Amino acid sequence: MIEVKPLRYFLAAYEEGSITAAASRCFIAQPSITHAIKSLEASLEVTLFERSKQGIKPTRDGNKLYKLASDFLLQNQHLEEAFIPSSKIKIPIYIQPDINIEHYSNVIESIKSISDDIDILIADSIEQAQIAIIDEERLPSQFEFRIINKEDYKLLVRNDHILAQKKHIDFQSFEGLTFIERPYCTNRKAFNRLISENNISITYQGKAVHDLQLQGLVKLNLGVAVIPESYIKHDDKLTYIPITLDPPITRSIALAYRKLPSTFMLALKNMNIFIEDPS
Repeated sequence: MIEVKPLRYFLAAYEEGSITAAASRCFIAQPSITHAIKSLEASLEVTLFERSKQGIKPTRDGNKLYKLASDFLLQNQHLEEAFIPSSKIKIPIYIQPDINIEHYSNVIESIKSISDDIDILIADSIEQAQIAIIDEERLPSQFEFRIINKEDYKLLVRNDHILAQKKHIDFQSFEGLTFIERPYCTNRKAFNRLISENNISITYQGKAVHDLQLQGLVKLNLGVAVIPESYIKHDDKLTYIPITLDPPITRSIALAYRKLPSTFMLALKNMNIFIEDPS
């Protein structure tokens, strides 16, 4: 008899395309995923994945099992819900570290309000999540998503900086400035490309590890920085200056989801928090 747990591990490997990512998603060691897959292959007398240095690729039998296992596990979940209605459904959510979650508190509150039977957990990585608030550029292909916001970037300077009184600036104003870098920024390459194309000379003083530190370093007059607009806050020592670009550089923040209970999925898709139609 095939047990439920190996099927869950198989689904994770299939959807992630990687044993490592599947192990992270399931909060277990890699050998457990490998053992589960080999156990299924032995029981069914088939090969479920082709293995290579690039990862794993499902075989024809792997694709067949995925469809059957998905349906089976969904029915199993419905069975448990029908007879154990008081049990909460645990749904892990991943929040990208450089997203100011306070700016998206309405999204979290809307998710929590869908049902009292939902228990939201914090996932350490996107591989472990069923819901994510994440930059569209970092979104794995296994997720559906809708856009909840588009953020512009601002130049962050101290109030006594020479540019602090500007209503807006263009890239030419970057000439000669000393920057603190956001190495985790998804648009870092786009900014650097524009700087190079416009022959602008800037200096990097160092790198911040998160945006709270970044703002502190600017306060200490160690440099200026480019930061997403969701981090704008009232601060007597800081000024946030709009950057004029054509076309503008923005980041799209998405609410992403996968493998959710059907009623929860429907309610989530109908929440009044999106700015674009479904992908």
